[in-house]
This record gives sequence, structure tokens and C-alpha cells, in this order.
Amino acid sequence: MPAELARAGEARHYVTWLGGAAGLRGEDLHGLAVAAEAVLTDVLLASDGGVMEISARSEGGLLRIEISHPSPGGRVRNLEAVLERFLDGHELSPGKSVLVKRLPA
Repeated sequence: MPAELARAGEARHYVTWLGGAAGLRGEDLHGLAVAAEAVLTDVLLASDGGVMEISARSEGGLLRIEISHPSPGGRVRNLEAVLERFLDGHELSPGKSVLVKRLPA
């Protein structure tokens, strides 16, 4: 999808939908949504356009959502603290963000 603020809602809803489809509910789904909001805001504020790809896979009881993007990120204050609070793991690098959430047993 295009990496632009006008399309931000689509990306946020898609990440939440991926979490719900994988089996996340309640606080777990809320935590993923909050983390996704922070990462996508970071990406979109630093982006000059381009294309953002969002994909998900589950492995070993974990849901991994990968967001490939054209921006280096780095504008949302305390992004790492937000991700540590709401996720079970994460990876941030220029051009890619990974959100990891434990799936219910």
C-alpha cells in the first residue's frame, strides 16, 4: 500500500485484522494495535512516499508482523518503550519493522 498519511487508517486496520485472524483477542489484540499505531506513525511521518508492505506469519506460537517501508523512521518519541510495553518482541531497522506477539495457547 502507498506509504502516505492519507492511507494510514488502512494500514492500521490491516495490522489489527491480521492479529485478530491469528487468534489474538482482548488485551493482546489491543497491545498489538497500540504498537502498530506507534510504528506506522513513525514510518509515515518520516516517509516521503513510496510503498509499504505488510505481511504476517505465525511460527512457534508467535505472530510476526513485518512492515517493509521506504523510510528510516525515528520520529516517534519513546517508540522502543511503547513496543516493549505492548509486544513480546520487536525489531526495528531502516526499511523494516517487525512486531512480535505471543499467540494464545
